[in-house]
Amino acid sequence: MLGMTSGIKEDDKSYVFDWDAVFAADDYLYFYDDTLISERTEHQVDFLEQHLCMLPGMRVLDVGCGHGRHALELAHRGYSVVGLERMPGFLSLARQQAEAAGLEVEWVEGDAREFDRVEQFDRVVCLFDVFGLHRDDENADVLRRIHHALRPGGRACIDVRNRDWIIRSILPVTIMQKGQDLMIDRHSFDPLTGRLVDFRLMVRDGQVKQAPLSVRLYSFTELRSLLTSVGFEVTDAFGTWDGAPIGLQHNRMVLMVEKAR
Repeated sequence: MLGMTSGIKEDDKSYVFDWDAVFAADDYLYFYDDTLISERTEHQVDFLEQHLCMLPGMRVLDVGCGHGRHALELAHRGYSVVGLERMPGFLSLARQQAEAAGLEVEWVEGDAREFDRVEQFDRVVCLFDVFGLHRDDENADVLRRIHHALRPGGRACIDVRNRDWIIRSILPVTIMQKGQDLMIDRHSFDPLTGRLVDFRLMVRDGQVKQAPLSVRLYSFTELRSLLTSVGFEVTDAFGTWDGAPIGLQHNRMVLMVEKAR
């Protein structure tokens, strides 16, 4: 039984994240390219437009925009978009693609924990596990900053993994192969901190790279309570980008929220 004098502090044992290795743009996009196809991006933006009641001309913030796949599609559809991204390699690719497509996007290199614009956006999107990468207090602060960035009545989408599905389905090792190259993920779940810990190895062109990471996983009720605590109301919740309900058979939680106060 864990006692009060155990000496274990929140996240001390399981928080690990090598940002430069995990999000090295060349390696990341090389291994994940098959999951980032344009048809899925277009479908996901269709879904956002429908369930966030979006209208062209709205000002939209994409938190953790990566190489810009959603930000660029939103700009293409007539939205005024700001893409916030910590990793300069991703932003460089996003800028190149925007220039090639003739799209205007404001790209901001920065950390979501430090973003400080007040009531400037109609909509905010934070997609595909961008939320949950930090420690608990920092994750809560990211939500507060998203809340502050929205105008009164503004809406946001928070898209994360479904903790209950992960716990039920977790494999100790998964391997992704592209030609002779491998991405090897060794997973464990820490019930004391609620984090999925991943010691990742990438083998590419004969070179081995380590890229450890961890992600805070939430149940629906836990995330809803956290969102409510910072002033959001959950208006819709889905287990897939096709609109299925949250459940043990679906690995995502796509939450639509409104700034309630």
